[in-house]
Order: sequence, then C-alpha cells, then structure tokens
Amino acid sequence: MDYIPATENDKKEMLMQIGVRTIDDLMVDLKPQISEGLSLSEPMSELELACHMKKLSQKNKILKYFIGAGAYNHYVPSAINHLLMRGEFLTGYTPYQAEINQGTLQAIYEFQSFICLLTGMDVANASLYDGSSALAEAVLMSASYNGRNGVFVKDGLNPQYEQVLKTYCEGADLKIVDEIDEKTACVIVQNPDFYGNIENFQYLSDRAHQFGALFITCVVEPTSLAIVTPPANYGADIVVGEGQSFGIPINFGGPYLGFLAVRSPLLKKIPGRVCGMTTDSHGKKGFVLTLQAREQHIRRERATSNITTNVELMAIASTIYLALMGRSGLRNVAKLSYSRAHLLQKKLTSIGFKLQNSKPFYNEFLMKVPTKSSKKILSNLLKNGIVGGINLGNDEILICCTEMNTFEDIKSYASIAKETLNQK
Repeated sequence: MDYIPATENDKKEMLMQIGVRTIDDLMVDLKPQISEGLSLSEPMSELELACHMKKLSQKNKILKYFIGAGAYNHYVPSAINHLLMRGEFLTGYTPYQAEINQGTLQAIYEFQSFICLLTGMDVANASLYDGSSALAEAVLMSASYNGRNGVFVKDGLNPQYEQVLKTYCEGADLKIVDEIDEKTACVIVQNPDFYGNIENFQYLSDRAHQFGALFITCVVEPTSLAIVTPPANYGADIVVGEGQSFGIPINFGGPYLGFLAVRSPLLKKIPGRVCGMTTDSHGKKGFVLTLQAREQHIRRERATSNITTNVELMAIASTIYLALMGRSGLRNVAKLSYSRAHLLQKKLTSIGFKLQNSKPFYNEFLMKVPTKSSKKILSNLLKNGIVGGINLGNDEILICCTEMNTFEDIKSYASIAKETLNQK
C-alpha cells in the first residue's frame, strides 16, 4: 500500500493558509531571472578541460600563513590521504551495520583512546561535527546532568564558538550568565584561549565545583596538549575541542572534527556514538557501538542530544595522523610551533610592536602595532605573499606560528613590518 503523507485536499488547504495557489508559487523568488542565454564556451574534450583547469590553477598564489584563530596550518603527512582513500575507510558516517565493519570500529576506538590520552579524561565519544558544536553539546549535556540553566563563559573564548553557543542556548532555554552561583550548569574556559594565553584554571574549576557546576575546557589548538598540562589535571569534567590540527587541511573552513571527552560519571549523558571493545562467544576480541540506542531510540524527546553519528572520515584522518606522529612527533610539532611563535614575537617587539598577552602563550599572540599602521603592515605583507594575521581593530593583530613557518618566513615578516614602519 502506498504511503501518501498529504491528500490533494490537505495540500490545497495548506496552500490557501499561506496565501498561494500552487506549490510552484513558492519557488518564484528562487528562480533566476535570465534575460539572455548563459555565456558558455564551446564544449571541451576531457584533455582540453584538464589543460584549461591547469591553466586556471596557475592563477593561485602560494602564501605563507601567520593566521590561526581556530584553523591552523599544520603539515599533513602524505600517508594520510593514501590510507584515508581506501575503500574500507571511505565513509562520512558511523557504520549502520556496525559490527561487520570491524576495521572502522577499531579506528574509532583508537581515536577515542588518543583523545583520552591527550586530555587525561576517562571516556571520549567517536567525534562530533566541529569544535563549536562540540562545545554547545557539552553545555546541553551539563544542563541535562544537573538540571540547571546558567552558563558562565570565561573571557577569551573564540567569538565564533560563542556565537554558536548563543544559538544553542536560545533554543534550549539556557542563559549565559556573568556570575557563578547555585543556578550555574557549567563554567567554560578556552585553554589556550583565543589570544593564545595559557593558564592553570584550577582556581576556576574549584569555584565551579563549589557551586555544583560542571567545568568545561575547550581546546581549539589541540597540538598544545602535547606540551601543556592536560585539562583533567586542573579539574575539567568535560573537555571539548577542534581536531583540525590533527592531519586535516584548512579546506576553506571544513569539514572539520569536534572531539568530546568526559569523566566516567558523565558517560551515560555523552552525545553521539561511543565505540567499545569486547569479546565474542569464542573469546576473540571485537569492537561494538555501545550506548547507541539509549538516547534517540529510547529516551526520544528527553534525549540529551539529537546527534546520531560522527564525522567518521575526519576522525580516521586524525587517528592516522596521531599514529604516524606518535608521542615524540606530536611533541616536536608543539615545540616548533611554540618556539617559532616566540621568536617572531621577540623580533616584532624589537622593532616597536607591543605584546598584549598578559600570560604565557602557546603559538598565538596579540601584538599592538605602533603609529596606527596595522592595516598598512598587513597589506604590505600580503603583497609579499604573507598572510600576517587577523586585524582585531585598535591596531591589534592576532598572529600565529606553526611548524610550517620557517626561519626565513619569520625573518621576512619582521623585515617587511620594519620597512613599513619606517615609511613616511
């Protein structure tokens, strides 16, 4: 028997209610008004098209990036794409016939294990869409856990994350508050923060727990976890972040990778998917998706989250990256990023820039430009193939370094900035 969701009378009644005659009338504003034919070239063969596209690609400029603020230019080993494009891994989602995909499930399990090692937490999920949605999901989880609706956000959160958080809070009847009290569901910090500052938040974690709130640490530049204190060590209940730095190109802003890890008491509130390891009836080790039916399938409208999957391909890319780099390799990436950022900061300070960071920083830092010349400096850098940072206004530039910025790049940046300052 055919399933017909709406009869003709139902459709007429709905169209009348919204003031149109036909369904096509709904599309009028979407149809392009083309007065003349499209100006298209003659058809090309595959060979001609390939040559044409190559010619177009040569217009691209290869730039040097000193910009971060949530997307970081780290080196992506070539092995990642070779492994990632294998048919066994080539999927964007958690497998629906889960247990017959043991290789994929093992990769998810390894990803979760890596995240727990880096953050110091007990349990991680299979990944989320990106860092900002992971943070928002952590807030929803906190409110569901303790039944409160206040959200305290420490200064220094990425502005884009804050915008996503406000959208989620509006829909969930949660409020961003200025003080921590008995109505506070969670306290949020970003570490390193938007300006690169690193801080030990034990004092704020203690205050959150004093009032019964959960403490959330957001890590937007996760390579920092290789050399800074893990969030678990200063009392984090939930750690979320962006995994793009782990083997994922900038890609014009996505797709990226959110991660979320919690302490054991929060396991049953964790959103998305969790992969577990078990043994079958023959005693052989195997992998399964666990706790998957609890939320949407059983609790339904009372579920903590409506997320039903993960960004599988990106999670596997990060898993391959972390496995390739290992503990020492990731630490080297972090040390290089740290040392080169501090080298550039010292060079810029020597020519008149003023460091605005009040605390130790990782690989991002905020500089005040003298003589109101920030726009001119960034423009001259760009003319020389260097994206010099983000102009935050008030002649302040947010600058970032990674292992991709060579000593020669740093020297060129400082030299061009100095020349610009000396121009009359």
